[in-house]
Amino acid sequence: MNLLFLQFANPLSTRAGAGTPQPVFSHAIGVLSAMLEAEGFERRLLTLSDYQAHRLRQACEGGGTGRPDHVLVELSPHNVTAAHRTIAELARMDMPVTVFGPYATCKPTEAASIPGVRALALGEYGAPLRAYLTALRDGEDAPATRGMWIHTDSGLVRNRLAPLATDLDALPWPDRELFGYGAIVADTHEASFKVGRGCPMWCAYCVNDWYMELYSRHEAPFVRRRSVTHLLDEIAEVIRTYPRAERIVFHDHAFAMDVEWLREFRTEYPKRCALPFRCHVRLGKVTAETAALLADAGCQVVETHLGSGSRFIREEILSMHLSDARIIDACRALHHAGLRITADVFIGAPYESEITVEETLDLLRTTGVDEVRGRVFYPTPGTRAAELCAENGWIRVHDDRCYWARRSVLGMPSMPAEQIDAVAEKLRSLVKRPRSTALRKVLERAIRPRRSGRFGLGR
Repeated sequence: MNLLFLQFANPLSTRAGAGTPQPVFSHAIGVLSAMLEAEGFERRLLTLSDYQAHRLRQACEGGGTGRPDHVLVELSPHNVTAAHRTIAELARMDMPVTVFGPYATCKPTEAASIPGVRALALGEYGAPLRAYLTALRDGEDAPATRGMWIHTDSGLVRNRLAPLATDLDALPWPDRELFGYGAIVADTHEASFKVGRGCPMWCAYCVNDWYMELYSRHEAPFVRRRSVTHLLDEIAEVIRTYPRAERIVFHDHAFAMDVEWLREFRTEYPKRCALPFRCHVRLGKVTAETAALLADAGCQVVETHLGSGSRFIREEILSMHLSDARIIDACRALHHAGLRITADVFIGAPYESEITVEETLDLLRTTGVDEVRGRVFYPTPGTRAAELCAENGWIRVHDDRCYWARRSVLGMPSMPAEQIDAVAEKLRSLVKRPRSTALRKVLERAIRPRRSGRFGLGR
């Protein structure tokens, strides 16, 4: 059986003039591909920057690789517009489509209703998709597959949820060649890994709470972690296979939360790998010990998310229950350990105003973070923060392309979208200045009419 994986990349990251985005490595898709390879499936990946009918038709015509028997489409809340058009095109070609990913899990009714979708994988999709596709191939009872919603002649079958994978060491290492991983390493000089699954946080801007609620009645722990040995074995193999890697990156928000695991990692990682690494930390969980363990292990940079300098926005709107003092102490501990800090903050979160932006600038200056990344707040479908925006009637544009274009879709009386975009663009320079009229000048300039962006999304 010939399978085509379909993923969507940042439409602004395509190579100039080529219209061909570089594949985005996904640990979860890579593990699924390795599982399917063990079952004898042929797999290919097509990465699109948007709806690209010509490239889609080329991939489905197959050429020397053969016409795919089934298309697996990754659905995130930020690619639904492109996915709708793409799946409609696949339907015109009579291609069976199964969708999976965060949007399919958080908005399953809407995702299953997209014309052309024949099936949907809910939650963690590895085992359900392997079982479903194997049943299809072998002529068995595919509509009964746990974790799958399947359209049949008698209607939509909503099967009960499949259990979580509990022993992550039993899963195969991800299939990196599906993504042409050598080109990714050559471009970034990094090799990326995932340590675990699940996040214990309940942030209002994230879809994680959907997954937590979905699996709340399951006995298995939601946050799971690979053993240090299993992880280091994979790292050694990847470095051997892709020798141009100069750094390691761990894409886990819960990476440094298990101190016992981190102590073992601090001892074993330097023995097995000489490359420096970067990882994500939750400031509320940072202590002097965890900072020292990370530094001793070989970490050079930590990434974190401050949310907002406004405690009201941070705690009441974003559900990030973290005081200014705790943030400052955590950053001090990380700096004391010799670690550089890259911090993300939202600009334009619900109830943002000139005052709350100044509070964010003040907090960033006090923490002394080494790099600041301003993220224009986007009301991700399925999140509590998005529901709040909808209830207030603030969402003026329903177009997920604004997420990639870093443009606000909100029409809040406290701060217009034009001002949100302007502050996010100038954030780094504003942080470097002491309290002055700089912010006021940026806000005043932003009121002037601005041209539509690349996507023609007017105000």
